Amino acid sequence: MTTRSRYESGILTFFDDIANYERVAPVAPVVFYDDFLKNAIDVGWTSIDVSAGGNTTPIQAGAANGVARLPLDVTSEAQESGLTWGDKRSLVLNQGLIFECRVALQTLPTLLGIAVWGVAGNKNAVADTVAESAWFRVDGNGVVTVETDDTVHEQTTIATGTTLTAGLFATFRIDCRTITDVQFFINGARVAAATTFNMSQVAGLLLQPYFHIAKASGAGLGVVDVDFCRAWMRRAA
Repeated sequence: MTTRSRYESGILTFFDDIANYERVAPVAPVVFYDDFLKNAIDVGWTSIDVSAGGNTTPIQAGAANGVARLPLDVTSEAQESGLTWGDKRSLVLNQGLIFECRVALQTLPTLLGIAVWGVAGNKNAVADTVAESAWFRVDGNGVVTVETDDTVHEQTTIATGTTLTAGLFATFRIDCRTITDVQFFINGARVAAATTFNMSQVAGLLLQPYFHIAKASGAGLGVVDVDFCRAWMRRAA
C-alpha cells in the first residue's frame, strides 16, 4: 500500500492510490468509520431482515479485514437484507459530505434482485421509491450504474462502464462537496462524468448510509459483502 496525503476543501486526507484506492484517514471535524471487525454488527446500525421462509439476516462474517454480509436466498418470496442508521439521518449534504465504502458481490443479484449502496433518506423496501438518494446500483450480471434523486432532480441508472466480478472487492466513493454536481468514483476513477448529478433541492438535506439488497418476488438471490463504511464532512456548511 502506498499512502499519500493532500488537502481537499480544507480537509487533510490520507489516501491509498495503488491498492484499495481508499481514503484511509480523513482529518475532518466529523468522521464516521466502521470496519466490521467485531463478532457482531454494531448497535449503531439497524439491520434490515425481511423474509418469511428464507435467510436474509445481516451478519458480521468471519472474513479477512472484517465484513458485513447481506444475503438473499433462493426462497421464492419477497426479501430484503441491509444496513442503515434506522432513518436517524445525520450526514449533511452541503457540509462537504464524502461517503466511501468497499463492497463485493459474493453472489451477483439474479432475477428481480437489486442491490444499492451509498447515502439516502428514509428506508423503503423498493429502491426506486426511496425519496432521496445518491448511490451505486447493481440489478444483475454485475453491471454497476449510479443514481441520484433529491425529489426534484433525478438521474436513474446512469452507466459507469464498470462490471463487478463475483467475489472481488471494489472501493466506491460519492463526493458531495458540490451539491449541484455530485461525483461518483470506483477504485479511484471518476465514473459517469458526462452526467450532472444535481442534489441541490434541499441544501442541508440529512442523509444516512444505505446498504440494501432486495427482491419483490421469485427465487432470485444475491449476497453483498461490505468491507468498510466511511463518511466525513465539515461541522457547518
